[in-house]
Amino acid sequence: MSESEKWRTALATERFRFSVRVASLMVLPPYKGGIFRGAFGSVFRSIVCATRAADCQKCLVRSQCLYVVLFEPQAPPDHPDAHKFRHAPSSYVLNPPLTKREAFKRDETLDFELVLIGRAVDAVPYFIYTFMEMGKRGLGRERGRYELLSVDVLRNGTRTPIYDGSTGTLISFAPGLDSVTYPGDDSCTRVTLEFLTPLRLKVKGDLVTRLTFPLFFERLAHRLTLLAAFYGRNGEQSHDISPLFPRAREISVDEDTLRWQDWERYSARQQTAMKLGGLRGKITFSGDLGPFMPFLRLGEQVNVGQGTSFGLGRMSVSV
Repeated sequence: MSESEKWRTALATERFRFSVRVASLMVLPPYKGGIFRGAFGSVFRSIVCATRAADCQKCLVRSQCLYVVLFEPQAPPDHPDAHKFRHAPSSYVLNPPLTKREAFKRDETLDFELVLIGRAVDAVPYFIYTFMEMGKRGLGRERGRYELLSVDVLRNGTRTPIYDGSTGTLISFAPGLDSVTYPGDDSCTRVTLEFLTPLRLKVKGDLVTRLTFPLFFERLAHRLTLLAAFYGRNGEQSHDISPLFPRAREISVDEDTLRWQDWERYSARQQTAMKLGGLRGKITFSGDLGPFMPFLRLGEQVNVGQGTSFGLGRMSVSV
C-alpha cells in the first residue's frame, strides 16, 4: 500500500446525496449553505437533546451528546496542541444545492450532498431523520416544505441507494473508501481546481484574494492532518505531509479566472448578519503535481478553508 493510500485509510469519509421534492412554495437565498446549515443545526438539536438545557457547556450529559459531538466538538485531550483549539473542526460537510435560483414550486426537486467524517458516519440515520423533519417544518422565507425522496452513498463515481422515501426504508451499507489514486495522477503535470463555492483563506488576519499553490496546499494539508488526528479510524495517525511543502513552491499558476464573490448569512447563534465572501472560479497549476494529487482528491471530499461545515471551499479537480 502506498503512503498516500495508508494516509487515506486513516481518514474515513462517506459522501451522501439527498434528493427532495418541494411540497409548497420554497424561497431560498442565492447561496443556500447558511440557511441549510442553520435549520439543520436547530432541528438536530431539538431531536437529540436530552435535557433541553439552554447552555450546552453546562449540560450534565454533554460528553455523550451527539449534538455536541457534531456541532461543538472538542479537540482530543491527548492531542499535543489540544489547548489551541476552542473547538475541533466539524466532522461533517453540508454541500447545499449549487443553483442560484431562489423560488421553487411544488413538485420541483433539489439535490444536496453531505460528507461525514470518522465516527460521524455512524450517525447517518440521525442526519436522514433530521432532514426529514426539516422538510416538515419548512425552510426559507415562506417556510417551504419538502419531502425526502431518497439518499444515495457516492463512491468512485457510483450511486448506491441507502434510503427510499416512498417506503421509509433505510438500507445498511458497509463502510468504504473512495480511491485517491486515479490513472495518470502520479505523472500529472497540469491540474485545474474549480471552486464551486467561495474559498475563504486568511493570512495574518487578511482574506486571500490571490491564490498560490504553496499557500493552498499548506492549508489543505493542515485541514487533512487535523481531521485525521481528531477523527482518524481506529486511532491511526496520518503521515506527515510537510516534506511536500518545499516541492509545492515549484508549482506555478498557468491560468487564473478566480473572482471574489460576496454573500451574507444570518447567524441565529450570534444574532447578526455575517459577510462571508471568497474566491470562486477556476485556477490551473503546472509542475510536478503527481505527489500532490492524492491530497487534492481528498480535498474534493472535505472542502478547504473557512466555513466548510456549510459548504464553503467546495472544489472539483480535473487533469
